[in-house]
Amino acid sequence: LDPRAPGFFDYLQFDEKYRRLLVAHTGSRTLDVIDVNDNSILRQESVGDAHGIAVDVKDGKYFVGTSRPAYVVVLGRKFVVKDDQIPVGGPIDAVAFDPNNDMVYADRFDNNTIVVVNGKTNKLYTSIPVGGGLEYIIYDPGTDRIYQNVESTGDIVVVDPKVNRIIANWHAAPATQLHGLAVDSVTHRLFTAGDNGKLAVLDATSGAVITTVDIAPSVDQIAFDPGLRRVYCASGLGLLSVVQETATGAEHIADITVPRRTHSVAVDPVTHAVWVAYGSSDDDYVMKLLPPAGATAASTPAPSASP
Repeated sequence: LDPRAPGFFDYLQFDEKYRRLLVAHTGSRTLDVIDVNDNSILRQESVGDAHGIAVDVKDGKYFVGTSRPAYVVVLGRKFVVKDDQIPVGGPIDAVAFDPNNDMVYADRFDNNTIVVVNGKTNKLYTSIPVGGGLEYIIYDPGTDRIYQNVESTGDIVVVDPKVNRIIANWHAAPATQLHGLAVDSVTHRLFTAGDNGKLAVLDATSGAVITTVDIAPSVDQIAFDPGLRRVYCASGLGLLSVVQETATGAEHIADITVPRRTHSVAVDPVTHAVWVAYGSSDDDYVMKLLPPAGATAASTPAPSASP
């Protein structure tokens, strides 16, 4: 699929109910929406320089962090129309949403704070100073915690959303310069990708490093398939590392060649298809990677015949 406007992408997110891939198309300053049932582009909604995306299932909203202008943008989930834009004082990268307290957690990267926005009222609620370079943030319903990668220190900061305070700081060595972050909410394991080609697997309740797996260097976003218990790690160098979660930790099972500048990835939890995005100064593309028929925990996806 070719979303037309040249430039580049940032995060990908999946909306399972509506069978949509949500694409932060930073180069075109839009949120792009792809119908994964027929591989068509449903909508491109102007939001600004888009980065992180979060879905509020209960109230039917999409939250998009933008850097220019600096907002958390609110869109109606059903029709993907911009309803509001919340001033947050500085540029936003990754975002996460906690459905229990209806709060949006947004990484403000000019002063390294987590900005907390009330998703009900669309108002700024508070901020949490972190320090260091904020890179990726997720909410885990299994532990009811917010996890924040800090690139410069190689740490994962843990936030209790009940009080909006940092309660722990876990080191992910030997993974350094942390980027992508994902969680298995059933087994309570965190996966964090270091720029140095290491994927650290941590216990999401204690912070203990369970194991480390070699992956491609320069990985940005990673995505977890809960059905296959598999982690996909997108490297801008042109590799998609595939890691299988196991009973004792995790193991590397494949490196798939993909176009260079592929640093965004998402997984369809129903079909197990893997979506990646890549671009250049000339054009941008979103590509679907299909798993083999009867995919199991040991199989790997292959590019679709019709990207």
